Formats: sequence, C-alpha cells, structure tokens
Amino acid sequence: MRKATTSKGTGAVTVNDGALCSGSPRVLKYELNPGCGILCDEMGLTTLHLKAEGPNDTLHYLWDFVGNPSVLLAVTSPAAKLNIEWDKYLTRQPKSINFTEEPIYTFGLVIQKIIEFNDVYDKATIDNVKNEDINILNPEYFNWTRKNSIKSNQFVELDMMGQNYTDPELNITRAGNIEIILNGFCTLEHSDVIPHMLHSENSTQIDFIINHLRTNSSFDKSRFGLELMVVSEGDSISRMSIDTKKSLDDEYTPGIFETIEMRTPENKNKFSRSGYLQWRPVSYLTSHRDVTASTETSFYNIINCSNITNNSILYAFYGDSNNLLINKINVTIGSSGDGFYKKTNYATWTFLVGYGNPPGEQFSYLVILIISIGVGLPLLIMSIAGIYICIRRLPRRESSRLVES
Repeated sequence: MRKATTSKGTGAVTVNDGALCSGSPRVLKYELNPGCGILCDEMGLTTLHLKAEGPNDTLHYLWDFVGNPSVLLAVTSPAAKLNIEWDKYLTRQPKSINFTEEPIYTFGLVIQKIIEFNDVYDKATIDNVKNEDINILNPEYFNWTRKNSIKSNQFVELDMMGQNYTDPELNITRAGNIEIILNGFCTLEHSDVIPHMLHSENSTQIDFIINHLRTNSSFDKSRFGLELMVVSEGDSISRMSIDTKKSLDDEYTPGIFETIEMRTPENKNKFSRSGYLQWRPVSYLTSHRDVTASTETSFYNIINCSNITNNSILYAFYGDSNNLLINKINVTIGSSGDGFYKKTNYATWTFLVGYGNPPGEQFSYLVILIISIGVGLPLLIMSIAGIYICIRRLPRRESSRLVES
C-alpha cells in the first residue's frame, strides 16, 4: 500500500493503490480536484473524489467547496469512471459532471444557508421570529481553504475552514470561522468524534462548527441554524420522511436517547434504493464536547422545492432534470436557558449523509454484560434464597410427622 502523494503544481492528491479496509472488502481511494490541473491549484479550489470500491459496486463521494458546501453520492458499477468538465463546471453549466455509465443510484446534499436569528423571547426555535430578526449568510461567500486532510486504512478526512465572510451583493462582512470536517469510512463503527455517530462505508459524516463568528450587531440573543437542500432520484411530488428513534443505551452519547432520521422514499425503479440523513439532537458549545457543555437542536417541517439552485455541484450533475425529489429542511441550534450563542461563541452539529438503510444501534458487549449482571444477579440470589428456605423447611416437616406418630 502506498501513501498519499501530492502532485506538485496540480493540486491533485491521489492514492494509487488505495487502502484495503480492515474486515471489509472495500478499498478506499481518493483524489483532489480530479483532472483539473494547475487551474484549481491557482484558484484554491477543493473538490475531493472519494471512492469505496467493492466487488459488486463502487460508492463515489464528491465533497465540494467550489460553490456552496455539498456532498454528492453516486453508486455505480465497478467499471464506471467520473468525468468533470472543469471549464463548464466553473461557469455553473448543468450536466458538467457525469459518469461513463449511468449510476445505479444518486443522492446529494447542499448547505444552502446559514441562518442567524434573534431569539428575543428565548424560545430556542425560529417559529414566529420576525423577518427583521433573521439574517441569512450564504456559505459560498466564505473563503474556503483546506485546513487538513488525513488518510488511514479506516477513513479519509477533509477539514475545511471558511473565513472572512464577504457578501458582495449586500456588502456585508463577518469575522470568525465556519469549519466543516468530512469523513468517509469503510467499516461499521462509532465515530471518535462526539456524539459518536454509528457510521458505515455507505455514509459520509459532516461535522459543522461555528467558531467565534461575529453576530449581527443589532441582535442581542443570536442563535444559528442551517438550511439544507436534499436531492434524490424519485417522484418530485413525493416527500422525504422524518423519524425519531428512541434508544435505551446512552453509552456513546451520555444523556441522548434519540436519533433523528430523514429518509427518501425507496425508488422502485432503482431496485429499492434510498438515501438518508441521520443525527442526534445535540450540539456542543465548547471544543471539549462533554455533557455539561451541550445544548439541543431542533428540526422543522420538510419543504418541497421545484429546482436546484445553480451554486452547487448538485446542479452541475443533475441540471434541470424533472425526475428529482428536492426537499429542504431547517435545523437550528440551542435550547431555552442555555445562554444563546454569545455564551461561548462556539456551536457544533454532526450528521451523516448515507445510502441505503441507516445502521441501527446495538448494545455493546459491555452493556450486555452490565444488563446481564443487573438482571441475572438478583434472580440468582432469589433462586438461592428459595432453595435455602425449602431445604430448611424439610427437616421440620419430617420431625413433626414423627411426633404425631
């Protein structure tokens, strides 16, 4: 296995032989700005193509920061190749990204907006907030740079930093940072990053961090949220579903007993393929991420949309196709009484973008052992006590019979 290499002057990072995942038949390979050459390097662009190659299919993940931060997932045959027509893509032309074979299934997500709202009454929701108490930041207007990238035989990580927000249309600038960390995996395991989401090779984890981003000067009680656009092949008049799953086990995320799943309807014409978002309703207000520095997140009604805006890789791939399911959902950070964003000037939200069925939480061996001891030990003591009592009573009965005789 070779290490990742950087091609001087091209900005391309490739893994020639890939890395065989431990306990998995998939091989992870990635390439930065595939086929772009020196142009992407000079412009500081970032589009990472991650492949999880298996014996029967290949999962392609495109993590893109040329426009609004986006993730495109495509499931193809092992023979399919990615093609990006960079001159057309950089001028926002549709269908400028394609594969040499039609994908088996595709699914994508765009971070459309960063929402700031003034929570005057400390309700911790954006419902009934006046328009003048809402600001919209366009993620495209941050200066996105690669902070770090890591590769191992278990995962690939891309750490992007958004700084120096400048909106040329509204002439608005903001100091502070937005950090987005993306991870691709090849095993079924809990992430090292709290809240320890359970991931598989079918998912990308996105860790969104707001760090000392300057708030609106007229807002005393700022909170933040995101507007996400989710796109899938399917019936345009249908709608994705939201489900809240309860768990008895909080071993990995103390105090959090829920997992939220947003899923697309299964596409019957594509062998029942589907995609999903998954998250735990928690945000951490410091980089230490412990339960004492946590708050909640809230999600809102799913909204149907008619088209994809042209500032993302999803438009470059799908174009103006009519056979698409396009939904939006808002997620906001904060709970009543947590001190608002200004208390720590730091907030996080971690979620998964995946293909197929989300992996279900299961009790670990440690939890099973604890439950077994907790339930089994009292039963064992009761059984022993019952047997002891029975044994003690036997001689007395024999003695009483002898006296009567």
